[in-house]
Amino acid sequence: MSLNKLKKYLTQLADIGFDAVPSSFLKNVRRNTQAAGLRHPAPPVAGSREKYSALEELRIKYQTCKKCPLGASRVKIVFGEGAADAKLMFIGEGPGFSEDHTGRPFIGRAGQLLTRIIEDGMKMKREDVYITNIVKCHPMKDPSNPEKRGNDRPPLPDEVASCISILREQLNIIRPHVICALGAPAAKILLETAEGITTLRGRIFEVNPLPEVPSYSVKIVPTYHPAYLLRNPEAKIPTWEDIKTVMRI
Repeated sequence: MSLNKLKKYLTQLADIGFDAVPSSFLKNVRRNTQAAGLRHPAPPVAGSREKYSALEELRIKYQTCKKCPLGASRVKIVFGEGAADAKLMFIGEGPGFSEDHTGRPFIGRAGQLLTRIIEDGMKMKREDVYITNIVKCHPMKDPSNPEKRGNDRPPLPDEVASCISILREQLNIIRPHVICALGAPAAKILLETAEGITTLRGRIFEVNPLPEVPSYSVKIVPTYHPAYLLRNPEAKIPTWEDIKTVMRI
């Protein structure tokens, strides 16, 4: 699918009332079955040192990215962080105020909760997983005021279409075994579905994002976004069940 067709498709879906921005970067997803994905992936990156170098080159490449209007309003690009050879990735929708001002993903209150889930709940180190977002710059309601808190909004179709290639490249380098999709927008974009998070959460979706490497697949488990848990503490119990599903994979 061409970029123009992708933008048109995303806009049409947004116009008919989707509350997230779907993406076609993973095509023909079928639950618990193989699906098509990246058209022309680069050769696999072998060891962790090589993967780290490849990710660092990618980060530098996009450090001054202006592919969409978010590049003009951001304070810092939020590329992602963690282990280059991580078996588990956490993917959210987009960075917020704290992330925009530090260049690090998930470090505000929601990020602190995610860290507790990883370290206290999963008994892992945050640096042993990889954490990133669908879009790498802070989508703001008022882009003229990046110093304003509570200025977040969902990314627009053009922004997702422009930024999704960076996530593709990250996936191609890291080749995780499992992705935990944080929140409805990230889950809907990754799985190209209109289903809500209450329907998607805790389920395992197996996807092959690299069709030229048929032996590779990644399992995606959606769950609630940590920010949602801060507003709705009662959702922590089902979220923990979802995390246990991730741990069993």
